[in-house]
Amino acid sequence: MNKLTIGSRGSKLALLQSKQVRDMLLKVHPHLDIHINVIQTQGDKNLDKPLYEIGGKSIFTAELEDALLNHHIDLAVHSLKDLPSTMEDSFLYIGSPKREDARDVFVSNKWETLAEVPSGGTIATGSVRRKAQLLHQNPDLHILGLRGNIDTRLRKLDESKWDGIITAAAALHRLGLQNRIAQYLDPEHFVPAGGQGALGLETVVDREDVKQIVSSMIDKNTTKCCQAERLYLTQMEGDCFAPIGCWARMENAVLHITGYSSSLDGSRYLIKTVQGNIVEADKLALKLTDTMIQHGAKELMN
Repeated sequence: MNKLTIGSRGSKLALLQSKQVRDMLLKVHPHLDIHINVIQTQGDKNLDKPLYEIGGKSIFTAELEDALLNHHIDLAVHSLKDLPSTMEDSFLYIGSPKREDARDVFVSNKWETLAEVPSGGTIATGSVRRKAQLLHQNPDLHILGLRGNIDTRLRKLDESKWDGIITAAAALHRLGLQNRIAQYLDPEHFVPAGGQGALGLETVVDREDVKQIVSSMIDKNTTKCCQAERLYLTQMEGDCFAPIGCWARMENAVLHITGYSSSLDGSRYLIKTVQGNIVEADKLALKLTDTMIQHGAKELMN
């Protein structure tokens, strides 16, 4: 294989991520001819409605997957949290490069910490999970919906009287916008989305040539952690309509997986963590699922 076509959404962040993948591949395969094909998804076209009204996470991936099936691209690069945890049999999540920061962050022009926002203050976010966690901390907050790329979100904040927005640290890091971050939110209490901070590399199942080329840039620990998070989300039947999160990480050679579930208004809330060997990441994810279900996690989301 001497040519590879990468499929990417057209936002500044998506293109940057795809170029990072291209550059990592070229370090190992300098003679590979790599082209990036920009594909507009339904999620890029429809920015006026929340995800749950227009089809969920697949609105960011369906067109890229069609391009994979039709051989218009060989590899799709996603923000992994946008790639549904339950995939059709035709497609394969190959893995991820080393993960960026998985945390959520508070961005504000008024306050240094989320705790400073007064009751009745306004926070904008497009995530059901983030909304529920915000309301758990301060049920008197006014939560507004927020869609669009990072530049659009920051512009809306700057042009408004909002107290702040919640977004992913990784996006701001990759775009060199760390200076906009007021506070990093503790992921053991403000649990991230499964796959947050990681890139997801996808192809069709029978493309052994693509898998072989991409294998050089896969970080094993990141991928194991992300696979555990995705398994947990699948078992919990979690999607963008549910306030659910999962965060797996290595600490002193021990794998820790934290699961989160709550009611939509954040009033009922559950967080549990399991620990073990990364070799048994899948078993630990299933153990976490059983623990959460035993404590009523699925009932919380209904």
